Amino acid sequence: MRILLVIDSFFTGGAEFSTLELFAFLKEKQVDIKICKLKEKKPEYDSYSFDIDQNLITTLPNGSFLIKRKALQKIISEFKPDVIHSVLFKSNLLVRSIRFFNSSFVHLESLVNHSYSENRLNEVGVTKMKLLFFRILDCVSSFFGTDHFHPNGNSVAQHYHEKLGISFKRMTVVHRGRKASNYENAQAVLKLNFGIEEETLVLINVARQEYQKGQDVLIKAMSLLPKDVLEKVHLLIVGREGKSTLILQEQVLNNELNSKITFLGHRTDIPSLLKMADVFVFPSRFEGLPGVLIEAEASGLPIVCTNLSMMLEVVEINKNALTFTLDNSSELANAICQLASSKEMRDSFSEISKKLFKEKFEIESVHQKMYELYIKIIK
Repeated sequence: MRILLVIDSFFTGGAEFSTLELFAFLKEKQVDIKICKLKEKKPEYDSYSFDIDQNLITTLPNGSFLIKRKALQKIISEFKPDVIHSVLFKSNLLVRSIRFFNSSFVHLESLVNHSYSENRLNEVGVTKMKLLFFRILDCVSSFFGTDHFHPNGNSVAQHYHEKLGISFKRMTVVHRGRKASNYENAQAVLKLNFGIEEETLVLINVARQEYQKGQDVLIKAMSLLPKDVLEKVHLLIVGREGKSTLILQEQVLNNELNSKITFLGHRTDIPSLLKMADVFVFPSRFEGLPGVLIEAEASGLPIVCTNLSMMLEVVEINKNALTFTLDNSSELANAICQLASSKEMRDSFSEISKKLFKEKFEIESVHQKMYELYIKIIK
């Protein structure tokens, strides 16, 4: 079996991380793999950390869509893949444009987000007309250029069924997963490394700094905490800078939260940071299947997250997570107060998080399902 991955870049994100882990597994299974990136983008994951050699990776030349298309066609003619697996929108379009005229391979696409969520209209640069244009382009080109879809969650499958009319028969849901040992065996970072006293409860948020991820709601919630609760907690915001970075930093200054919130930026030691933390907080406005919630469960953390369908595929309300209404900082603050004030609740939620991870998201079973999907669509 020969599988070619086409992906926008190795830019740090959940889709990129999960896909690289999958292709490392395929390499171990003696599958003949090759990877094409559309471009370099920093910061990005190091393929060596996934045991993927650089000689298996090609970055397409800079230039127009047609230049990249021609380069990819050459790779396809030489490699002769059974399956081309594309991830993220630009890569999907590129492969679809070739699949229109070339039936020598099966085109599988991963669906990893609620791309046409109405919440996106509040993002900088996103308009109703622009979203409609891309939705129509996506709908038409996928109908002719994609053989099968891999949504990473049931809510994602439902979203694309409603927004693009994709039949459920053309979709196979396989959840994301994580390797248990990476989180169970992680060595916790010392709180003192960040100037945090040992008895202080560490709240942690792991996400890039974009409107989608809702850190503005979290910072507002921190400003609403009663003084006695605020005094005993510290928030770490972990993830690469983005369009919301300056707004978030200004929000922290305006609310005089400098001593209570630390931005750590992009980090490569997420399991160790999660091991140090006491509560995982995730106020995202829309997602695919949130891999960071799976990582939080693997680390045995109690969770606070938005009450959205994709979150509820990972967590169980009042068992390992407290949820709050979208954009509701007051409800988020109340949830933080509950967990900060009850060690018994935190300990109980922690045990359920570990249990849910082992039952649903261990990487070996997830990768085996993807391997079986490749075989199925080839046949």
